[in-house]
Amino acid sequence: MKKFRHILEKYVPENAVDPVHDLIEENHVNLFIARKRKTKLGDFRPPQNGNPPQISVNHDLNPYSFLITFLHELAHQKVWVIYKNKVRPHGVEWQQAYQGLLIPFLNTDIFPQEILDKLTSPNKKVFASSTADVALSRQLKKHDVSRQMVMIEDLPDNALFRLSDKRIFRKLHKRRKNYLCLQLSNKRKYVFSPMAEVIPVDEQDK
Repeated sequence: MKKFRHILEKYVPENAVDPVHDLIEENHVNLFIARKRKTKLGDFRPPQNGNPPQISVNHDLNPYSFLITFLHELAHQKVWVIYKNKVRPHGVEWQQAYQGLLIPFLNTDIFPQEILDKLTSPNKKVFASSTADVALSRQLKKHDVSRQMVMIEDLPDNALFRLSDKRIFRKLHKRRKNYLCLQLSNKRKYVFSPMAEVIPVDEQDK
């Protein structure tokens, strides 16, 4: 029990350790700390072959992103217990479950005020993920440890950047919500989300 709390201390805000531990115990789920995944921050798997349900959360998330992702996936578990697969994944049932789980954590003892403001905006829609909410995602990313990568919206126009696959682009200009960029090798233009994380490149290094 004490060892498990010690593990949680590495991943969630200090004042969230005990309530997160209690939620795991009360809902009889296993929490798995997963490697970094490009396509998702976490997931929920229902019980199989006599094993309890499992929630996984990527290990590299900052404490606030980790907590929000955990609550997101636990809401899926709560919906599964009642409805199994008979409702939409992020339908009204999930939204109600997520809100019910999130509300006890909405205080400045757990979240910084700038994140709390994005979670408690009046008439705010419950998003399926923190990355779907640009304003919330922007605040969460400010608390990431590694800053080698930056968001495209933070680069000036005409700046160069590369992706993890080594392709180099030039940021051109904004089109509505997204940014038009030119890949240098093939001269093709691509559209990127303002929240896309890229690695800045100096002109002399291209």
